[in-house]
Amino acid sequence: MRKGTLLTLGTALAVSMCTAIPVLADDTVYGQVNTYALNVRAGDTADDEIIGDLAEADEVAVTDRLDNGWYEIEYDGVTAYVKGEYIDIYGESDYDDEETEESYDDSENDSENDTEDSYDEADADENQNEDADAADSDEAEDASEETSESTWNGPVLNRSNGTVQGPSGKETYYNLDMSGVVNIMRNMGNSDEYWVREDGVKMLGDYIMCAANLSVHPRGSLVESSLGTCIVCDTGGFAYSNPNQLDIAVNW
Repeated sequence: MRKGTLLTLGTALAVSMCTAIPVLADDTVYGQVNTYALNVRAGDTADDEIIGDLAEADEVAVTDRLDNGWYEIEYDGVTAYVKGEYIDIYGESDYDDEETEESYDDSENDSENDTEDSYDEADADENQNEDADAADSDEAEDASEETSESTWNGPVLNRSNGTVQGPSGKETYYNLDMSGVVNIMRNMGNSDEYWVREDGVKMLGDYIMCAANLSVHPRGSLVESSLGTCIVCDTGGFAYSNPNQLDIAVNW
């Protein structure tokens, strides 16, 4: 089967306006992620290696739908797999619901690993420091001064304010397992150390890890934020509505 590819920004917007199921000649269909974040794996079980992740509302090209309830997709130019229950195919509402439920009942291992493939708030807050609220703003400003040569004098992103207008546009933050994202960067040749800065910002070498619109800021490019210089490692559904937004990786 000839494989499809991830949607470009323009194609994704066009597809989302259609009411029929957009099926290509090779039976590829398009869908949208319906959960907060979804692990992308190298194989079709919860034991397979995580090679990346998708955010809620991300558009994907589904190249095959497997009997065990997993979907084969194209992810960054390679064949990958996600749990089918977390993808809504355009024009379909109840694709093989009964078969999917039966397949998960028969797969005890997959059931035990559900929380790895659909993050809930507890997963996102796993590394949260409950005692740091009062010091968020001061720590973010101090860390920004230490790690960036930027002369930014505007508001600085922290857990309390949630979003700011930074030097490159709107900024938000997210807290997810970055192992898949780091793996993607490694495959691109990046060998910088992954670590977490004192203020909770996740770093790759000297740069803050962030998600962006890859058509504006390609993966691996550098962009200024209120917290310092970011390296673009990821993307998300926000990119379709705000192409200049940065989503900063943190453990808040």
